[in-house]
Parts: sequence; C-alpha cells; structure tokens
Amino acid sequence: MAKTKEKIIKDTSERWLLTYADLMNLLLIFFIILYALGQTDQQKFNELREALSNVMGVSSGGGRNIVLNAGTSMIELPYNIPSTVIKSKLEGEQMEEVKKRVEELASKDENLKGNIEVSIQERGVLITIKAQLLFKSGRADIEPASRATVEGIGKEILLNLPGKQIRIEGHTDNVPLKDQNRFKDNWELSTARAREVLLILVGSSVGIDPKMISATGYGEYKPVASNENDEGRTKNRRVDIVILRDIYSVAETGTAVSQEEDKSSAGESSAAPTAAPNEESAATGSH
Repeated sequence: MAKTKEKIIKDTSERWLLTYADLMNLLLIFFIILYALGQTDQQKFNELREALSNVMGVSSGGGRNIVLNAGTSMIELPYNIPSTVIKSKLEGEQMEEVKKRVEELASKDENLKGNIEVSIQERGVLITIKAQLLFKSGRADIEPASRATVEGIGKEILLNLPGKQIRIEGHTDNVPLKDQNRFKDNWELSTARAREVLLILVGSSVGIDPKMISATGYGEYKPVASNENDEGRTKNRRVDIVILRDIYSVAETGTAVSQEEDKSSAGESSAAPTAAPNEESAATGSH
C-alpha cells in the first residue's frame, strides 16, 4: 500500500513585511543622500566665489557685479545661485553688455558709423572694423585719425574685461597686391596690419596685458562675402577683434597655466606682438 505524501502549507500572511522593510531602507538611504547633498562647505564655496570673481571681472559685495567702466555696476546676481550657473549667466550677460557698449560707442563716433559691426557668436563677442577705416590701400600703417578709434575701443571696451582672452584677426579680399616690394601677398599684408593693431592695444596708451591678447593674419582665406564684386570685397577687407568665452580661451597660449606656474615663468607671453609677418598675427587685410 502506497504511502501518501503530506502537503505542507506555508504561512505567507506576513510576507508583505519584507517588501515594507526594503522600502523603508531605500527611503532612509534616499533621505540621507538628500541631507548630504544639502550640506555646503562654506569655506570652499567662498574660495570658489572669489575665484569666479577674479576670472569674470566681478566686484565684491552683496551680489555679483560685472564692472565695464570704473565705478559702474552693470549686472547683479545673488550668491545663492549654484556656481556653474553663476559663471555661465555672468558670462552671457557680460557678452550682451559688451555688445551694447560697442554699439553705443559706434553711435557716438562719426568714424565708426557704418564701419563697425558687433555680434555675439559661439566663441564670444566679434567686433568687425572695415579695413578702409584703418588703412590706405596696400598699406599696414594705421591712419593717424583712426589710431584714436582703436585706442578708444581698447580703453572703453577691452581694458574693462579682466581675464578675457582677445584675438585680433586680419582679413583681405582676393585681389593680388600691385606693389610687392613690401608685402609679397595678401597674407603678409593682413599679418602686418594685425600686428599694427595689436601693438596699439598693448602700448602705453591702452595697456592691455600682452599675455591676454594674440594676433592672427588670415589673408583672403576666410571671406564673409563674395569676392566677385566691390561690395563683397569691401566686406572681406576687415579687422576682427574677438573677445573669447572662457571655454575657448583655454586654447590660447598660457590660459590653462595655474597662477603658481605663471609666476614661476614670468616674462613668458601668450601673445607675440613682435612676431614676424609669416607668423600668425593680428590685423586686417585690405588693399
């Protein structure tokens, strides 16, 4: 006679307690994480805040103020905004303020009307000056009347942007030079003009830190309009002054160097105001 197997009945009436316990543990861990994230190291936050102030040209006080002219506060941001947001917002508003200032300067200066444009690009603020304002055809010597215009842009705009890298970029049209005794091609002409603009900006009349400015001559190879007509060629003959955003400034020589390294290598410069014409230098090509 076969032996019957007894059926075992398990008590499952309290299995919900396991799920409940797991849920409580997860909630406890979640709130611990929230608490930890909510704690701020005040000393480190203050150090970060001061570092951002120095980089962005910000004054100390109850908020963050961008100063574009001595004694004039342009933008205020509260301290309780997260640091990454502060930096991004400050820089964006600083770029807008620079654009506004350049437009105001152009409206007051008769020489600049119709000869200067300003726009905000991904890499920063682009100030474009037509070459005809600065140079005679085929020459790289700035006209005396236009020298004051370059100095004005340097003093009113560029000098009030501490910590910002500046590029001077020279461009020409594609018409070959008639007189090749001094410059053999448009590339050399644009480079020489660029160098001339750079030297004015780092000179004693303006005084921009040579380590914060660089120069490039592009010749005819970066046109903004067609070279098939006079109007397009006039647009292509230009000097671009670019105020770089911080993210692009690290590509410039010396900007990624720490302050300690910078002090130990005093005398080295990120710009080359005495660069030879064949090197990339700053100015515009025009003939």
